[in-house]
Order: sequence, then C-alpha cells, then structure tokens
Amino acid sequence: MTFFREQWKKITIFTGDVPTTEELELLKENRERVGMVIRARWVLLMLLTAYGVIVHIFFQHESADFDSLTIVHLVAPFAAVLFVAAYNASFQYTYRRFVQIRSLNQVQLLFDLVIVTVMVHFSGGAVSWFWTMYMVLTLEAALIMDKKSDTYAIALGGAVAFGGLLTFEFHGIIPPVPMPFENNALQQIFSYVMIKWAWVAITNFCVAYVAAFIMDTVRRREAVLREMVVKDSLTNLYNRHYFFYRFNSEIQRAKRYGRTLSLLMLDVDDFKEFNDKYGHLAGDRFLKVVAEIMQTHIRRSDDVPSYEVDVACRYGGEEFAIILPEASSPQGMIAAERLRGRIETTGPLAVAERIRQQIEEEVRGEVRVTVSIGVSSYPEHGVEIESLIRAADDAMYRAKRAGKNRVFMAGKDSPGGPSSRRTNG
Repeated sequence: MTFFREQWKKITIFTGDVPTTEELELLKENRERVGMVIRARWVLLMLLTAYGVIVHIFFQHESADFDSLTIVHLVAPFAAVLFVAAYNASFQYTYRRFVQIRSLNQVQLLFDLVIVTVMVHFSGGAVSWFWTMYMVLTLEAALIMDKKSDTYAIALGGAVAFGGLLTFEFHGIIPPVPMPFENNALQQIFSYVMIKWAWVAITNFCVAYVAAFIMDTVRRREAVLREMVVKDSLTNLYNRHYFFYRFNSEIQRAKRYGRTLSLLMLDVDDFKEFNDKYGHLAGDRFLKVVAEIMQTHIRRSDDVPSYEVDVACRYGGEEFAIILPEASSPQGMIAAERLRGRIETTGPLAVAERIRQQIEEEVRGEVRVTVSIGVSSYPEHGVEIESLIRAADDAMYRAKRAGKNRVFMAGKDSPGGPSSRRTNG
C-alpha cells in the first residue's frame, strides 16, 4: 500500500501527505483553467453543429456531388457530434477528481489530437476544412499549459498527425472519404498533399508562437500585478490584507488535516526614538533590514520552483507577523528566539552603515533598536484567527513590559525559551 501511495505522489502536484496552501492554490487555478476550456468546447461544438445543420438543410442540393453522398456522409457527422458531446460531458463531471495529476492536461490534449485527426479524415482528409481545429487545439494548449514547450509540442503533434493521416490516405492504407463541393481527385495528387500538409503545419506553428508569446506576456503581467496586490511596497513582505487571507487558509488547512500552526507577532522596540534620532528615511531603511532578516529565517521548499513555506508579513507600521505552518509551540519559540537574536545583533549596525557613516558609535551608545516577539500556536492558544492573533499580540506586549528584546509564549508569565533575557532596551 505504501508503494502505491508513493507512486501516486509522483504523478500528482502534491509533494506530501498533506497538500500545502501553495499546492491547493495551484490546484484551484488549474481547475479554473480546465473548466474554462471545457466551457469553450461546448460553445465550439454548438457552433459547428449549427453550421453543419444549416449547410445540410439549405445547401446540399447545390453540390454537383449530391448523388454520390453515402451513408458515411450522413452518419459520421452525427456520430462525431454525439461522441464529442459525451466526451466533453464525462470530462466536465470527472476532471475535478483527477485534476491534481501532473500529466492530466497533456493526456487530455493528446486525446483531443486523436479526435481532431479522426474528424479531419471523415471530413475529406486532404480537402477537409476541419484542419483549422488543429489551431484551436494549439490555442487550448497555450491556455492550460504553463510551459511554452508544451504548446509547441501540441503544434508538432498536430503536424505529425495530419501528415500521417495524409500519407495513409494517399497510399490507400486508409480509404479517403470523398466530400461534396470538393475536387476529391486532389486527395491522390502527391504535390497537393505535400503542399497542404506544409501549409497546415506552418500555420499551426505560427499560431503556437503567437499564442505562447501572448500567454507568456499575460502571465508575467499577472504575476507583477499579483505581487503589487499582495506585497508591501516598502519591505517587499506580504501585506496585511494577504496576511489575513493566508492565515485563514492555513487555519482551515490545519483543521482539515489535523496539523499544527504557529504565529509570530513582532514589534520593533523604541522605533519612535530611532525615527526621531535619524529621521523617517533611516527608519524606513531599518524596516527593510528587519524584513531581510525575517526572509533569511523562513523555511523554503526543496521543490523546483521553490516557494516559501513560512509567510512573513508586514502587519502595520513597525509591527510584523510570520505564519509558521506545520510548526508546534516549541518550534515556534525556537524560530522566534533565533529571529530576535539576529535582529538585535545585526539590525542597528546594518542600518548605521547604510544611512550615515558617523552613525555607528551613536547607535551603539545612545539608541538600541531591538524587537519583542509574541508566539501563539494552533490549537493550544486558539482555533480562530482572532483568538490566535490576540494571544500572540498579548504575549508580545508582555515581552515589552518585561523589559523588551525578548520572546514570550502566549499563556505564560515568563519568557519562552532558555535564551530570552532582560536587556536595557
């Protein structure tokens, strides 16, 4: 059983027994994209069906080949519509269960490639108008696949499939289907077959290039806009709005999967005195240094591309917060104490060196900038956002009243961690 569980992990987007918030967001985004493609397929199917019905009713008698129509010409389009409708309906009602499989979209696109090729065959092969659906398939690949190479691979697959079909029909391996309104003799002229194949292949690759370029541009701009919405412009940490969104997501995840979660609330001690001494520009730069130190102490995944496991946020002013998923109370205390010590020894000096050359001795002698940190954990100190924030916030202010520059755990009257100590801050 363990073997099958490990093999299942390898083919899904989930890297562990419990999906991370990033993986759940990726799953949601993938579902939305695939769902949009399915809806677009229904629209295309209805348009093509309406087109076929109108042509059959009003224009079939105008064809010089009307008397040569066979049962295939009547049954094949009807069967194709029913098959595609059944396929799209089944996929619409089942894709949510399997969308976490990494290669699901690739398999789906390859299956679509086969369907399009079959339809091209029954609509005339070399004289078919249906070859334009290869371009629609390429656009679909650009929309739902993240890599440009996947889009080009589908375009290449379309060229190979169409070329193989024309080759089989030309050599009689698959009997070509004659079509009304067309010069069916062209199906057996080698030069025409080659020119038609080259035209379809080149056109499809042009569509792939344009579609990949457009989607790459759109995704890069979306990423920039997403950063602007969720990031604090000064520190480049996540902002307060994203903090509440992400903290709620992590709490719901912890409840659903029975996991732990810790929250660090951090406040810069005597920041007003620092601002008064060196000015607001120096204060802003110090906040950037604090943010950089926080970034060095958060966990990151080993996956490619890597993502942040812990979430560092600017809560407001000189107050910060760090969400620690999968972290119990002792782990949260260790992380908080490590962060506090790093800021105490590095922060003021780093700010002094960056702001003013003569600031070093003044900072050491007159202004000591440190941090106080409060820690709360789920479910020990609360199971909702408000209770966990209140617990961490209360612990942080108890740390300030106890002398600042220390770490306090929620619900305790003494500093948490053996290295917490009294300072002159």
